[in-house]
Amino acid sequence: MNIEMAPLEIIGLKTDLQVALHALRGLGCVHVDEIAESSEILARPLSPDRDTLKLQEELSLLAARVDGLIGILGGESGTATLPCPGNCISEAHVAVEQIMPKVQSLTSRRDALLAELASLPRYEATLRRLLPIIPESAHQSGNVSVGVLGHREHLGTLDLLSNQVLELTNGRAEIVASDVDASTRAMLIVFPHEFTDKIESILGHEDISRLRLPTQLGGGPPDMVLDTLQRRMAMVPEEIRGVEGELAQFSAQWCEKLAHWSTCLHGEIDANTVLAKFGETEMTFALTGWVPAVEFERVKTALHTTVGDAILVQLLPFTAEMKKRAPVVLRNPGMAKPFESLVKLLALPRYGHIDPTRLMAFFMPLFFGMILGDIGYGILLLILSLVLIRKYKGGILHDILAVLAMGSGWGVLFGVMFGEAFGTLGEEWGLRPLWFSRTDASMVLSLLLMTVAVGAVHVTLGLILGVWEAIQERSRSLLLEHGGMLVGLISVFFLVAVLANYLHGGFMTPAAAGMIVGIAMLAASMGWLGILMGPIEFIGLIGNVLSYLRIAAIGLASVYLAKVANELAGIAGNLIVGAIIALLVHALNLAMGAFSPTIHSLRLHYVEFFRKFYEGGGRRYEPFKSREIGG
Repeated sequence: MNIEMAPLEIIGLKTDLQVALHALRGLGCVHVDEIAESSEILARPLSPDRDTLKLQEELSLLAARVDGLIGILGGESGTATLPCPGNCISEAHVAVEQIMPKVQSLTSRRDALLAELASLPRYEATLRRLLPIIPESAHQSGNVSVGVLGHREHLGTLDLLSNQVLELTNGRAEIVASDVDASTRAMLIVFPHEFTDKIESILGHEDISRLRLPTQLGGGPPDMVLDTLQRRMAMVPEEIRGVEGELAQFSAQWCEKLAHWSTCLHGEIDANTVLAKFGETEMTFALTGWVPAVEFERVKTALHTTVGDAILVQLLPFTAEMKKRAPVVLRNPGMAKPFESLVKLLALPRYGHIDPTRLMAFFMPLFFGMILGDIGYGILLLILSLVLIRKYKGGILHDILAVLAMGSGWGVLFGVMFGEAFGTLGEEWGLRPLWFSRTDASMVLSLLLMTVAVGAVHVTLGLILGVWEAIQERSRSLLLEHGGMLVGLISVFFLVAVLANYLHGGFMTPAAAGMIVGIAMLAASMGWLGILMGPIEFIGLIGNVLSYLRIAAIGLASVYLAKVANELAGIAGNLIVGAIIALLVHALNLAMGAFSPTIHSLRLHYVEFFRKFYEGGGRRYEPFKSREIGG
């Protein structure tokens, strides 16, 4: 059902704006409307002054830095639930300036070490290619070693380079080369240190690939550099663990405080963001909004206590036009609460109109149980859903699991009535139906009639609610439409009862007349087009009732699939093979037993039931409140 809402207006001096704003945020129950949507107050949209805009920028920057630190340290933004003291923002600013450079330094160090750890194996592979061609002169004091890699297609360039180096050093250089793979040739140049600059100049002018190693590996021949590299590869993981340990200490020390400051900062940002919905005059601010009727006096008292007498808080006349804008808050008992999510999946009900949650909470598990109708499957689904509910504490998944648990309970009950446990196994175990067996061919007609009767009741209830909604709306067309359907459908029931010899033949004429009147009313609601569409819509209504046959059809399919599983187990010829086959088929049937009844029960509500009376389009109630109280 909808909670009663009250429209209100608040007008105060601009000098009291921030005080009033924080008071409203603390109350956490006022839904603020856009001032442009309200015709009750003549005020222009509020334009924040320069100081407010500057404060907003500073808060946004600080919040971004705090959230960045939380992301680096592995916390969660905005998870604190403690109230924010007045000095919260200044504390956050000082702390961020203190720890941000240290954290950035550590993360930069960690990133550099990770990059180094990723690149060192590539250098190791290249150095190992040069090991077979290292000459003795590479280890002599005063000599310098330079490695060069070239494509085999560029051997002429490598030969030219060799000649230039030998000529420059007067033959004092030693050059060795070898193929390292099918396409690459490695060359190692060893020369006296005094020729370093000139040889570097030559290497810079030639189109060759110079082997450049990280500076931390030092210099020397490839085998010595390789030893240094291997020691470095062993040290880097230790250094990374050390940096991560320091970051973990920062996380333990600061994450909780940072999350608390994040909540405060985002709350302040939200508080200033909502100002865009306010209005203003030269001296005052104004807002219109909604509050649950039971909360109005609390809001009024709190604002007068906080701001003083220089603020006006009063109710607005609740006109028909305002009723269309009223936000919706659904309030249902605990057992029906999970079904609110399923209603909202379709649309939020309009304010003051029927909330179908409780009706859905009654009928949907009932339909689910009629389809499932098996003690074994029902117990397994009930246990599974209850286990998963403990894991998922909230959200739509939790609500769907709660609905599944209720439907499974009804499935067990109908399983007792049908005498089913894993299909026909219940019969073999001595289980007897309290009502009738769905596997009995002689009872199929009774099953079909039962589901049609359920559909007739469900659709008729929807039409009655539709007539009630039309009366409340004072809508002639809706009254003719839903009233015509209701009269015509009831008349069809009488006709069927007469034809089945449940009623005296004298009811035939009134029933036929009622059906004609109902179709005429339905056609009248559509104008001239109703001459053609009226009968078609009425046939569609009969189809809606017959659509409930899916309850029987899907249930029978499940029963016979379980029966097939049991029979396959018996004819497999091997006990283990038979058990595996039966288990697999029963597992498939169990999955379908969770999925199909849910989907088809939802369809019967959304299409056959809701369309007879339910109109969505409601506005969500979004109170302005602090994050620390659930905002």
